[in-house]
Amino acid sequence: MKIYYKGILCNLATYRVLGEDRPALYPVTQSNDAIFYEEFDEVHYGLWAKVLTDEEYQEIVDTITKNE
Repeated sequence: MKIYYKGILCNLATYRVLGEDRPALYPVTQSNDAIFYEEFDEVHYGLWAKVLTDEEYQEIVDTITKNE
């Protein structure tokens, strides 16, 4: 699923952390904007992601369900 997160188009998927699948955002394109580097980490060489906390994920789900 593609969503906008703080103005950056991202794919919402999962990322495996310590043997557990966690929700994560993967930017569609890299930006030179400072917010990009504040929010996303290079989890592997060339792979940028933001692994979401339970609260952040719930906030995104709530926003999506409101807009439907």
